[in-house]
Amino acid sequence: MRRLGETLCVVLAVSGCRGSGAAPGAPSSSASVSGTAPTPSAPRPEPAGSGSATAPAAVTPDAGGAAASGGNWLKCYAQFQPRTRPDLDVMRLGLMCGPSNGMRKAAESRESASSEPKEHRFQAEAGDCYRIFAVAEPSVEDLDVEVFAPNGTRVAFDTSDDRWPVVQPDRPFCVFDAGEYRAVVRAQRGQGRYNIEIWRLR
Repeated sequence: MRRLGETLCVVLAVSGCRGSGAAPGAPSSSASVSGTAPTPSAPRPEPAGSGSATAPAAVTPDAGGAAASGGNWLKCYAQFQPRTRPDLDVMRLGLMCGPSNGMRKAAESRESASSEPKEHRFQAEAGDCYRIFAVAEPSVEDLDVEVFAPNGTRVAFDTSDDRWPVVQPDRPFCVFDAGEYRAVVRAQRGQGRYNIEIWRLR
């Protein structure tokens, strides 16, 4: 009788396991939940230039900072080669790089000699962004342009070693203070005439 009772317990235990619907060796439902719990994902990086790209006035002149740089600011003049007429060359350079980057000419082309430093003055409002193009005659080997704020601080300059400087080469420069700015042009090597154009970001 005792043996019969033990047999009956074994049968009930086996049938109870089969009735649970779980395959032998399968993890329990609680283990399954804990095993598939998602791990927190890392936050996605913000797109390059997000937030500050819409505020050109916050760009620090002479610092890489938040301004969008490179891209078409560089590509627009990649194929440019000056010829022998600075007035036509600077107009061509301005048209290649100005409108395609959302800029418009702030002043008509100005002509001068490069025998000594020459100032070209222009009025700017706080937050304005500019680009300056200049082209000299072939007799000038290296023409330089520097831009100074009303307080005398240098805010932008070209970095090339040729007769057709672009300020700045990879992006416009933006100003914080309203007032009269000075673009100072000088020939480092050679002498001749040049033309300069100042363009403003719309």
